[in-house]
Amino acid sequence: MPSPIEAILISKDRIASGVCDLRFTIKSPAWLGFQAGQFVTLHVPGGEAGAHVRRSYSIASPTFRGEQVRLIARQIPGGQASEYFTRLSPGDPVSMAGPFGVFTLGESHPGDLVFGTTGTGIATIMPMIEELARMPERAPGRRLVYWGLRRAEDIFARDEIEDLCRRAGAELCIHLSSAGPGWEGRQGRINGSVLALVLGLCAPVFYLVGNGAMVAEMRSSLVEYGVDRKRQIRTEAFFS
Repeated sequence: MPSPIEAILISKDRIASGVCDLRFTIKSPAWLGFQAGQFVTLHVPGGEAGAHVRRSYSIASPTFRGEQVRLIARQIPGGQASEYFTRLSPGDPVSMAGPFGVFTLGESHPGDLVFGTTGTGIATIMPMIEELARMPERAPGRRLVYWGLRRAEDIFARDEIEDLCRRAGAELCIHLSSAGPGWEGRQGRINGSVLALVLGLCAPVFYLVGNGAMVAEMRSSLVEYGVDRKRQIRTEAFFS
């Protein structure tokens, strides 16, 4: 069951423009049990009349590291949580609650797995890919990871994510929608590339997370291609 969590910030790093990597050690409970894909909710001070506001972030750390929580958060200028992160320093206490969420990796997948994500949505599926690396029997088919961003400078933790995909036998496909000169990778949104694969996949399950517009559009298109909405598509929308 979700419960109060008391944590201490141990590191804070800016890993891309507007993206912050925060790592916390858990003080209470002694161990945070969670499933890959779940999130925690931070209690952010500074609301109206001194009230706390709540902001939710996916847990980017692997499930076997329950003594820590890693969050990869996009910082929005003027945002209350973003300003809070700016003020935080290593050693500061932070209150959370969780874990929450049902967008979790299934126990088994008879066919192919396709992850479609944008921006910091990759943080949600990083623990899922780690699970597949540690327990490959959960998904014996192909594993494809499509990650959409705007520009090359928006890519973060690339070496880590590439290594994670290598260990899990997953193919990582990075798409840039506003690629500048010198980019030799895939261009455009991830939607077209994912849909082009559908007919060649075997009993696929799609995990879609990130920008709400992408998630809604991709889900609708997959259903039009004959993909079963309830059995083969799992979604988590961050915003519209």
